[in-house]
Amino acid sequence: MHISNGIINGPVSLVYAALAVILLAVCLQRSRQDLSDRLAPMAGLVAAFIFAAQMLNFPVLSGVSGHLLGGALAATLVGPWVGALCVAVVLIVQSLVFADGGVLALGLNISNMALLGTAVGYLVVIGLMKLLPRTAFGVGAAVFIASVVSVLLASQGFVLQYMLGGSVPLTLSYGEIAGVLAGVHVLIGIGEGLIAALAVIAVAKVRPDLVYALRGQRLETEVRRSPKPVIIAGLLTALVLAGGISYFASGSPDGLDHTAQIGCEEDGSGTCMASGEKDHELAGSILGDYSWNGIDGTTGVAGAIGVVVTFAVGLAIFWVVRRRRVRA
Repeated sequence: MHISNGIINGPVSLVYAALAVILLAVCLQRSRQDLSDRLAPMAGLVAAFIFAAQMLNFPVLSGVSGHLLGGALAATLVGPWVGALCVAVVLIVQSLVFADGGVLALGLNISNMALLGTAVGYLVVIGLMKLLPRTAFGVGAAVFIASVVSVLLASQGFVLQYMLGGSVPLTLSYGEIAGVLAGVHVLIGIGEGLIAALAVIAVAKVRPDLVYALRGQRLETEVRRSPKPVIIAGLLTALVLAGGISYFASGSPDGLDHTAQIGCEEDGSGTCMASGEKDHELAGSILGDYSWNGIDGTTGVAGAIGVVVTFAVGLAIFWVVRRRRVRA
């Protein structure tokens, strides 16, 4: 779902960038109400885990892969405001450090994955938790369904963006683009839902007080317990995923990249969304394309560095917001 430069024209990209800045500022302001000594490091962990999980592309169709977006997972664990910031931190690190998703396209990607995906995921989870038991498996079922819905709607957010400012006229209709993206991303959403459900259940089984969607469940007996064991275990898991399991990730294009290539032939003829793609502003950077200076077999090294950087950046931001809340 990472949009590259050139897919959407400059004016629309800038409008979405401005929209993303405004809405992230609102999230920063509202997150001050939620951030506590326990939630700040948990939010850093959520960002690091999403970064690691996004490196694990899994096959969904022949020649097509998908990866976790993380909006529903983040909203379930740390709430909608902090959750949106977690996903935004991941996208910013990916773009500026790993040349994944254009810098000019950052506003587009943040709008789809961090803002729309998280908001939809949270609304679905909260709605379902009124019907499902407030247990680990209940919240796991809720985040599974929310993941499918949020990934599907995030993909349709891209369709709207292309309608407003697609750089290449297509022979495909917007309805056909929406249908292809929807079909692929429902499958991706199922994969994401399984990952999110397992992660949330694992935390809820051990520390239900650290799951935002279960707020109010056994908090009186849990409130004084340190979150450090969960943070350490989660970071180690993220390092294993990004530093080791990532070597086994699918190399096929993801759902958006696959759709963007429809209409173009291998000889370069035809018209497709990908024909408008431009090089990343930071292409060739030392960690570009998730490798160390372009050296083969260093994906795990780059991934481990990414986990540490994402956790550090996220934790720094959330601690600053937390300190401002304490002073206020």
